Amino acid sequence: MTELIQKQWTKHSIFAAVINEKAEIISIGKTTVTEANDPTAHAEVNAIRQACQFLETDRLPSGYWLYSTFEPCPLCSAAAIWSGIDGIVYANDPRFKGELPDWSFIKCRTMLEQGAAIHQVELIENFMLDEIKDYFIRHIK
Repeated sequence: MTELIQKQWTKHSIFAAVINEKAEIISIGKTTVTEANDPTAHAEVNAIRQACQFLETDRLPSGYWLYSTFEPCPLCSAAAIWSGIDGIVYANDPRFKGELPDWSFIKCRTMLEQGAAIHQVELIENFMLDEIKDYFIRHIK
């Protein structure tokens, strides 16, 4: 998560990574919605896509987790469920989004609870929050 938070601060995008059971980074994604003209090109979805392509699968093996610098939105939470991600760790949440839209208008926790019949995903919220919470509000006076 430290690496992802540093990337967000320096490259000005939300970042996410898929980590395997050995704590190895399999893929890192950043939000590329504008660059790709793709409303689904969120950091989490991009990281999941890259991991699945790398592993040549549409469902990740057991033990893979998704780390994100921001609370996954409903789209990203659903992608985690469908991809077989075993857990999500995220750093920041909408309380600290500044003037930006609330991408997490349905909480990640709620999405994961609703999708548990498809695949159960563990959740760790606000991990390393103090290192990232001021990112979106740094320019507000």
